[in-house]
Amino acid sequence: MASKLEEIDDGLITGRPDTEIVDRLADELQKLDLTPNETRILLFLMTHGHSTASEVSRHTGIQRTETYNYISSLLAKGVVFSTFDRPQQYYTLTMQEVIDCLVETKRNTLQQMSEKKIEYQQIIDKIISNIVIPEAEKKESYQIVMGENAINAKVKRMLTSAKEDVTLLVTDRNLVNFYHAEITDDLIKLTTKGIHVKLRTPCKNAMEYLAFEKTDAEVPISVNTQTSAAVPINFVIVDNREIILLLESYVGKKRESCGFYTNNISLVNVFKYVFDNVI
Repeated sequence: MASKLEEIDDGLITGRPDTEIVDRLADELQKLDLTPNETRILLFLMTHGHSTASEVSRHTGIQRTETYNYISSLLAKGVVFSTFDRPQQYYTLTMQEVIDCLVETKRNTLQQMSEKKIEYQQIIDKIISNIVIPEAEKKESYQIVMGENAINAKVKRMLTSAKEDVTLLVTDRNLVNFYHAEITDDLIKLTTKGIHVKLRTPCKNAMEYLAFEKTDAEVPISVNTQTSAAVPINFVIVDNREIILLLESYVGKKRESCGFYTNNISLVNVFKYVFDNVI
């Protein structure tokens, strides 16, 4: 596949209109949160140098009043500068400098969003807590969760909403994964809130993953390691109202983790019955 530079060189050689070449560059710049008109003005200034707003408007076809607004936006973004001439003239950084500037701005914005995600979630939670949804309006949901990290995150979110009990049937490998993802820590914390946690696993040394310091104190989790080593299914149930099944899929010879989440009560009850009576 040809690079953007090769495509532009090809356009120059074959004599395609400059507007087509500029459009290609404009599409790239818009990925950095510039509007189409901002990119047109920016590219005009890059290729024509110092220009007045009237000249920019005349050559780009953007109305003069709107041109001033777009130029003001580009000035605020730090990629366009003005002179003290009368009338004022405008010029821009080089393409490389523009991209560096816009990338850094976007990186800072994303970092700020990431740092405030907990605060934003608390705001949403507060809004939700003030909205009473009638039980009849609560709909059943289903979700496919791909990848070990995404599954762990989903399990952690489920555990944060636990109010009564948590039921787990997991193999050795999934228990070790839960240990490294600190999900076993979360389970122990739940028991301090009076939430019942029941674990069934064929892992004979399961207690080592639940007792993080050598102690004679009993881990407040009901653990049953008499389960058959050939566990047919792995799952986590929270409050008998939602479940995530821990599955594996194969792409060629590569094994991938996936999960199936639902709050369908009938399905939840089936697997709760399996936990209590079959395995």
